Amino acid sequence: MVIFVASFDIEIKIPRLTKKQTNRYNKPLNTPEQYYRGSIFIPYLDKCITELEERFNVHRSILSGFDSLFRENGPIEDIIILSNKYIEDLQNDGSQNQIIEAEYKLWQRKLIQTTEKPNNALEAMAMCNQSIYPNIYKLLQILVTLPISSATNERTFSNLKRIKTYLRNSMSEGRLNGLAMLSINKNYSIKPEEVIEELARKKRRLPFLL
Repeated sequence: MVIFVASFDIEIKIPRLTKKQTNRYNKPLNTPEQYYRGSIFIPYLDKCITELEERFNVHRSILSGFDSLFRENGPIEDIIILSNKYIEDLQNDGSQNQIIEAEYKLWQRKLIQTTEKPNNALEAMAMCNQSIYPNIYKLLQILVTLPISSATNERTFSNLKRIKTYLRNSMSEGRLNGLAMLSINKNYSIKPEEVIEELARKKRRLPFLL
């Protein structure tokens, strides 16, 4: 930052301090470095740490439940809390807690007897028999499909704003979906021959001649 400011011949100064100030940092410090450290840098780090703690503390019990799927001696309470969270997706016949508890004990026994432990949810799903452990399999399936962040969804909406403009307001749903998929998956290259073959498969009123 100092090098960047020096390249523009800008001198870093402490803003004017007053006796009573409520809208900005007003601590009497000696150097600009101390002033901006206390007014910007430390509050910024404190805000980031607070946001991270608030975000992950809310989901701590859920993450602990998913973590217990990979532990041979995980607590039953964590898996019960996790199953109650996703009870609508699991098999529910009125005695859900007893079923998931018995199924989880069988799953722990399988983990103990397995020499190669699963390192991720995909490996755990591969070794999990859906007919024997239906609820454990469903929980692993939920873990696999959980998004890490919402950046992909937000990127999709940003693409829609660029695709469906005011001049394209009458665009059909099929064309909009096709253009959106092309814009979102722009890293995949499509050859002209593939497009021609796809168009040739569809029925047309006029013969499609090459």
